Amino acid sequence: MRLQIYALFFATILCSPIAASASTEARWVHGSWVNVREKPEANAQVVAHLVTNTPVQLDTSAPNGKFCAITWGQGQQGFIACNLLGEKALRLEDFVDSYHRSSESTNYFPARAFWMAPSFRRLQDAGSYFQETMLSPQQKALETVDSNFVWEKRPALKRYPIPEFEAMKHRMMAGIIEPASPYFQPPAPWEALLKLAKSEELPGKKTTEVAARLHSSLFYPGVLVMLRQLNLPAAAPSYFKSLDELGRPSASPEEISRQYQIPYAIKPLSGPYWDNYEPAGINVIGWWDLGKVEVFLQRLVIKNILMLNGHIKSASSDLKYSLGVDSCQQGFRFIGPGDQAEPVKSLAQRRLESLQTKAKDEAILHFYSRKELPSLNSPAKVTTQAPVKLQYDSKAKSNTFEHFSQASITSIDMDNDGIADFAIAEAWHRGAMLESATHQPAYRLIFVNAGGRWYLFDIDQFLICGC
Repeated sequence: MRLQIYALFFATILCSPIAASASTEARWVHGSWVNVREKPEANAQVVAHLVTNTPVQLDTSAPNGKFCAITWGQGQQGFIACNLLGEKALRLEDFVDSYHRSSESTNYFPARAFWMAPSFRRLQDAGSYFQETMLSPQQKALETVDSNFVWEKRPALKRYPIPEFEAMKHRMMAGIIEPASPYFQPPAPWEALLKLAKSEELPGKKTTEVAARLHSSLFYPGVLVMLRQLNLPAAAPSYFKSLDELGRPSASPEEISRQYQIPYAIKPLSGPYWDNYEPAGINVIGWWDLGKVEVFLQRLVIKNILMLNGHIKSASSDLKYSLGVDSCQQGFRFIGPGDQAEPVKSLAQRRLESLQTKAKDEAILHFYSRKELPSLNSPAKVTTQAPVKLQYDSKAKSNTFEHFSQASITSIDMDNDGIADFAIAEAWHRGAMLESATHQPAYRLIFVNAGGRWYLFDIDQFLICGC
């Protein structure tokens, strides 16, 4: 009887899953949307899909031909193409993205990049890649715009569902936190900008390229020439302790998601569509079967609006924007809705009129915060300096794309401690596209005092819709 018990015990050990687990090795999925099959056969039923860098256990005791036996998750098992497994997880930095892709690139895999670090931009890249590789030659020919193209006879944009792209869209619709991006630059310190601005009499290509990496609107030499003539108020620790406390006026849901670790999501509104925008010509807008899209935060943040009289108006916001829907606002973007007529009034003019006529107060700028701001005992103190004429040497004056005639500094002291918390440098010019012959405000460079140091928080330009 005792021998029978021992025999039963050893048989149980040999046949149990624990014994089998000793012959497994760690692997990672290297494909993007890989079929897991019920049997090691090409036509066997698909039981699951695994995405890039999913960790699995390879059964090394099973015969491995074209298919490998794997387990993953909570004891799930199946067979996967062996050439789609790797001994190490893939690294995102080893892939080329759409910004750096060339005709020679062999490591451009936008679908894999999406599953490794989902984002809306990577969804768009994947959709564009599917359109490039999976659209039939006949449909490509129909959608080619040439001299014989007739807008009134534009063809239908025919697409079919791609299971992987459907899964990607649903992943984004469920909500994700925007991953870190090598292209995002935090607000640049004032000292770094001033050093660049003073490095050359007329900033050259290398200098402007460095400046543009700090903020895209700093690419024009004239902006740097103007910057070196500014004197910001003295900075010292005051209301904002760090940059993390506030989000930029131009921040998108993606940027705020990354900054505050709040999920954002998308809502598809339509498929791809034809667009006949005059400066760009006739184009197909979309990413495979995705066209117009809403993008929004899934948790609200606070939008704080600074008014000319120093009051702060706060409201909840999901920062929603609609891609593919024309929402152009003529004028400056950060002062509230509604088109602004030319000639543009400066902050100094607007503040003087507001004080004299007791007119309805106007916004100066807005910024975002994760929570409501601590209550203040009194309105912020707003001070606007008289405009100062800017000086240009002959070389700079004749070679700068943006030539500003004068500038003025508006200071905002949030907590009335005598230290400015925001400074807005407002610059005038007479641009070629402006209807008015007079010089008027064109740029507003917004600086924030965070932890006792000035940073270029954002740049607001007078926008002319349709240009």
